[in-house]
Amino acid sequence: MIALPIILSSNGVASELLFGDGIDVFVSDTTKEVRDQWPVINLDTTIPTPKRLPVLARDTSGQPGDSIRIVYDSTGMAIDTIRNDSTVSKPLFNDLITYNADDSVKFSINGKKVYLYGNGFVKYLTSELKADYIVLDMEKKEAYATGVPDSVGELTGTPKFKDGAQEFEGKELRYNFDSKKGLITEIITQEGEGYVQGQTTKKMSDSVYCVVHGSYTTCDNHDHPHFRLRMSRAKMIKDKRIFVGFTYLELEDVPLPLFIPFGFFPITNKGTSGIIMPTYGEERMRGFNLRGGGYYLYINDYIDMTLTGDIYTNGSWGLQYATTYRKRYKYNGQFNATMSKNHVSEKGLPDYQESSDWSVRWTHSQDGKANPYSSFSASVDMSSASNNYYNGNNINDIANQRKQSSISWSKKWPESPFSLSGSLSHSQNSRDTSISLTLPNISLRMTQIYPFRKKDKVGEMKWYDNIGISYSAELRNNIQTKENKLFKSSFERDWDNGFKHNIPLSLSFKIAKDVTFTPSLNYNGYLNTKTFEKIWIPDTSRAGGQVVKRVIPGMNYSHDYSASASIGYTPTIYGMFLFKPGSKVAAIRHMIRPSFSASYTPALKPLGKYTKEYFDGEKYVEYAIHEGLPYTPKTTIGTQSGSISFSLDNNVEMKVRNDNDTTGDEQFKKVKLLESFQIRVSYNPFADSMRFSTIGLSARTKVFNNKVDLNFSGTLDPYAVDGNGRKINKYHGGIGRLTNATISSNFSLSGDNGKNKEKKNEMVGGYYDDYMDFDVPWNLSLRYNLNYTKTYSSASPKGKGDIRQILSINGDLSLTPKWKISFQSGYDFKANEVTSTSFSITRDLHCWEMVFNCMPFGQHQSYNFEIHVRSSMLRDLKLTKRESFTDSRLYNR
Repeated sequence: MIALPIILSSNGVASELLFGDGIDVFVSDTTKEVRDQWPVINLDTTIPTPKRLPVLARDTSGQPGDSIRIVYDSTGMAIDTIRNDSTVSKPLFNDLITYNADDSVKFSINGKKVYLYGNGFVKYLTSELKADYIVLDMEKKEAYATGVPDSVGELTGTPKFKDGAQEFEGKELRYNFDSKKGLITEIITQEGEGYVQGQTTKKMSDSVYCVVHGSYTTCDNHDHPHFRLRMSRAKMIKDKRIFVGFTYLELEDVPLPLFIPFGFFPITNKGTSGIIMPTYGEERMRGFNLRGGGYYLYINDYIDMTLTGDIYTNGSWGLQYATTYRKRYKYNGQFNATMSKNHVSEKGLPDYQESSDWSVRWTHSQDGKANPYSSFSASVDMSSASNNYYNGNNINDIANQRKQSSISWSKKWPESPFSLSGSLSHSQNSRDTSISLTLPNISLRMTQIYPFRKKDKVGEMKWYDNIGISYSAELRNNIQTKENKLFKSSFERDWDNGFKHNIPLSLSFKIAKDVTFTPSLNYNGYLNTKTFEKIWIPDTSRAGGQVVKRVIPGMNYSHDYSASASIGYTPTIYGMFLFKPGSKVAAIRHMIRPSFSASYTPALKPLGKYTKEYFDGEKYVEYAIHEGLPYTPKTTIGTQSGSISFSLDNNVEMKVRNDNDTTGDEQFKKVKLLESFQIRVSYNPFADSMRFSTIGLSARTKVFNNKVDLNFSGTLDPYAVDGNGRKINKYHGGIGRLTNATISSNFSLSGDNGKNKEKKNEMVGGYYDDYMDFDVPWNLSLRYNLNYTKTYSSASPKGKGDIRQILSINGDLSLTPKWKISFQSGYDFKANEVTSTSFSITRDLHCWEMVFNCMPFGQHQSYNFEIHVRSSMLRDLKLTKRESFTDSRLYNR
């Protein structure tokens, strides 16, 4: 509470106010009565001489002392009270008024006013006022505030008013504490993402303001914004919207001939529904257009929807639907669907084309902490074959010829070996319109258990303790077809579906160090919903005939089994070469990981007969009744088979002295000379010919201080070819024929954003910041790929080699903190042409942003230039100039 300085006369009535920090009451008579509206303290309090009184007196009940006479004795003790009658005025305010000032406070009893000078502050209920000059009118319950001129005549300490969460500044302010209405001159207040300025503003209530000759801007340099919308009149409703009258755009204080007769700006802190304005454009082939116009529907904080459309003057159109949803700590996702009708050129012309397209994209991810025993995820990207061609928005969308989708769900039970999962998968090639769809694929799994192993076994394991058994079951329904036949397909004729379960029994134990022996037995059961029958139909018009394949519906169960045994040997061999003490290189280590394995599968008879025959007029031809189905049992008497596999992996590292070590803790550091060099080959002793497989080679390492990745892979064929280019059972000689090889390299560099600055004493004058910092942020990535293939034919029995080399480059460069350039390009050495090239330039214009995207040449040549306000609320305030890549693309398709 704030104290008032009072001097009492002989009859106890306050007669004069003094400046000071508190209330000093000097007693000049034995009886003192204070019955003015200036209150005193509680009646049970002793008042010393001189005594200090608070602003607001309270009676013995603790209520404000609105009309109390207090009688004091000569010692200053309150001895009697007299409550005035109802004619005495009630208190001016319902609560405490807190106020102070750095310079001085002056009071006028007759005028019932308080004057505050120098950084004055007043607080009443939820309202706060700061200014260098404040006048409180107690009778009218008003406050007046303004600044004071400085030495050059500029006002300083202008009013800053806060009422709850509402804050604003002004040049001059009048406010009534009772009606909560006010008048502000040259107001500045923040509303949502923007700032409102007004020459004269009237506060009608806690949430409604009326502005005359104001402006609205999202530039945070609100004292002198780079742009603003000049408003003749406006009405602001707190946290909801701003209604405006005649409004025009002003850029750098220059009025532009862009205006609206009326409008409104949503300023709510919550999401709100509204109309999305379309963008205007022109294409050479589809004509003038309005794109992206529609409606945004805000449902709640967890889900929203957007519906937009495109329309072209030649009859083309498009619709887009999008929704975003999120539940904290549970899941989040996005769903997008489009459909369009594209007309190219005019009907009747040779280049006329028509296309109906669609696309569906859905991503869903689950928070890992939501449920540790159940998960659901989705990544769907499906569209018609020509959708990206006509409706792609960037070079990556257009170049994407393959689309894949997957939706998966899994469930596992704690302390149980069982788990259940389901999935949907999709694969699509836009080039030939082929599509593969699996819906659904359900799997049940039981992890390996050891039925003969005791839970709390103590001591060494017996051989039978390592016998393990597991179980898996799968239900699948899939189709492979063309896009235009997918929705016309027959479930019985075109879809393949079935059920399979597998019971493997295995035993694994070591027979020597690094040698493991693993026998196994597998049982497989298959349930299909149909089989096939082949019939030979003779052709009477000419010799021969044709085979007709027809579907035989009905459940059909089949099964088979297999047995095998394998042995593996995987040692690790080290070789070390030590250099002389004191050498820069201390040692080179060569690590070799050879791996030998052998497997054998005995000849087993099938458990049933799953073949039939047809007579083609000359002989009987055997065929499998499950041919082409997802699950097919073995149909012939088994033959023994096996293989011997060998692989060799090499790793070479060098240990060098660390010249940067000054403590002796890290005297040496490792340098990888060769991360891996691997050779793989296998041999089938039961094959009738060409028992060796091809030889696989791969290598990888990093050079130049791990800046450059080097990768190599290749295939050698040990067998020769005949004069027609066919492989024969004869060794080629040497290390074999190199049939294909790939060499790739990745190289990335980036700037350090000026972190390694020179010391200031090395700069001229010793002040680094006075000079331009050319150590700007940048990124550069290079990728080189060389692919070699060699093919054999009758025309080239010695083989024809083909080499393709592509160099790709991409990166970005920030010339200054405001300028950024990014690019991507490449060169195809075989085609002797530059690959798809694009670059973009972005300029930060404070409250605006400039973006220039360009594909300067090629099939998708185009550009887009745009300057727009950075605020999302005024995103439609922009200037756009573009040439769509669809113009050049449609001509050259």
